[in-house]
Amino acid sequence: MSGCGGGSGDVDARPPGPCNDVTVETSPPAGMHVPTTEEITWPTNPPSGGPHYPTWARWDATYDPAMPRGYWVHNTEHGGIVLLFNCPAGACPDIVAGLDAVQSALPVDPLCAAPIRTRTLITADPLLPAGTSVAASGWGAYYTADCFDEPSVRAFVDAHYGMGPESTCAEGGVP
Repeated sequence: MSGCGGGSGDVDARPPGPCNDVTVETSPPAGMHVPTTEEITWPTNPPSGGPHYPTWARWDATYDPAMPRGYWVHNTEHGGIVLLFNCPAGACPDIVAGLDAVQSALPVDPLCAAPIRTRTLITADPLLPAGTSVAASGWGAYYTADCFDEPSVRAFVDAHYGMGPESTCAEGGVP
């Protein structure tokens, strides 16, 4: 699987917060399914929509090592938000715990059936741009930051949750 470019789209107009967070609104390419053997390149990093694998990752899960991007981009098509972390120097339990707290604090999604609470997941992503330790992806938008800042992560989730072209909370098939 390939990395991707630095991104394209409209950067938010607000000044960056304490973690130099940036939100970018994008016009993703078509969300077509491609074979899981195909290498995908996206125009933004992290991806904010576009081609993806036919199967998606499980909701309310944390993946470390990383879930391949082709699976979780499919989650964003379903209106989900993917919370991402990159810890090149090793483990970063504080960042993962912070992302988990954001995910756990979200209200139950009425489209989901127990045991699924929300259309979110957390995954490591070593392909994030250099210096980015926290990111998030939704269909048509992405967020990057150089540290964990709960208010800005939550603001991204609140603004972009449920915005995918397919609104479903069916469980993904990738464990």
